[in-house]
Amino acid sequence: MFGLPGWLLIVPVLGFLIFIHELGHFATAKWFGIKVTEFGFGFPPRIFGIRYRDTVYSLNWIPLGGFVRMVGEEDPSHPRSFARQARWKRAIVLVAGSVMNLAFPIAVFAILFTLPHDTIVGTVTISGVSPDSPAQEAGLRPGDQVLEVEGKRVENHFDLVQTIMGRLGRPTEFTIRRGLIVTGLAFSPELAPVDKVTITPRLRPPEHVVVEEVTDPSTEMSLREAQNVNPDAQVGDRIRQGAIGVLIGTANPKIVQRSFPVWDSVPMAVGRAWDVLALTQATLTSWARGGPDPGITGPVGIAQVTGEIAEEIPNIGFSPMFEFVALISISLGIVNLLPIPALDGGRLLFVGIEWVRRGKRISPQREGFVHMVGFALLIGLIVAMSYRDIVRIIAGESFIR
Repeated sequence: MFGLPGWLLIVPVLGFLIFIHELGHFATAKWFGIKVTEFGFGFPPRIFGIRYRDTVYSLNWIPLGGFVRMVGEEDPSHPRSFARQARWKRAIVLVAGSVMNLAFPIAVFAILFTLPHDTIVGTVTISGVSPDSPAQEAGLRPGDQVLEVEGKRVENHFDLVQTIMGRLGRPTEFTIRRGLIVTGLAFSPELAPVDKVTITPRLRPPEHVVVEEVTDPSTEMSLREAQNVNPDAQVGDRIRQGAIGVLIGTANPKIVQRSFPVWDSVPMAVGRAWDVLALTQATLTSWARGGPDPGITGPVGIAQVTGEIAEEIPNIGFSPMFEFVALISISLGIVNLLPIPALDGGRLLFVGIEWVRRGKRISPQREGFVHMVGFALLIGLIVAMSYRDIVRIIAGESFIR
């Protein structure tokens, strides 16, 4: 796009998301009367700065976010220092950045729902069922159609996957229209029976090796069964079942253009953001219990995904890019609240310790040292993740294809 590599989009994307994060800190600090010496867009070296009252507003050369410099972040000696404020004020300032990152996707989703947009609508049809899967135990068969999940209409297979991934480990009610198999006879789908079944999507779907003859059903799958799930399966392939164990597609798809009024799009946006949070929690829980890698990546990997999505914009439009930016924003908001030194959550932890100790502070020198060590460890983690991402790119692996 514009003759530039798509992965370069990560620069303005991350820059903007970090900037709105810092804007949250800045706005609340100003509100509580904390002295802010500088609010910068980008990172030094500085291009130029304008002083207004007691704050310098600067534009810097490295466009990867922004920063807020407050007086006395660990030292309460200055009367308008951050550390001198009441605990509840400091807590609000610390969480304000993440609140901005979590609120931004709601605005993005609301705009996407409000503006006219193309939506794929069709009948979600099961074309294969894995052996010994929750779907098979519930009696699902090839040809069955999924109409609703938890009372919510399913319009395409992307809807179904997103809903299932948000309910891993929880009993989920499916409304199924049974497929009728009557050789040589036509029938109306309205005559097919409709059933409700309850299935619990798995946190850790099993992986099977495709073999000619099964000797261990817990780790092996026959070629015939494998080809019912994946027609291209060959002996020796490894097939990981999905959360419920079905192969699905959207039958008779058509593209319709939709838009919603603001009073509908805002609640829908909140629901979509909540679904993303639930999906993130479920996939991380699955990974922690030995499930598949959820695709945790560093800046290099994020740049790769950005580039891949940018390349598909002529085919899929801009909506997936906006949704990806919203996902990054949610991730930044969550990560920054983790109780890790040098992050907002780590500073919030010290506020909590102070509250438990009934106002007795940990010395500024000790707190500063802890944050410095935490920052060094974070840099090391980012370097390690970037190395892993580079190895994956060299191997030709892709995130979305």
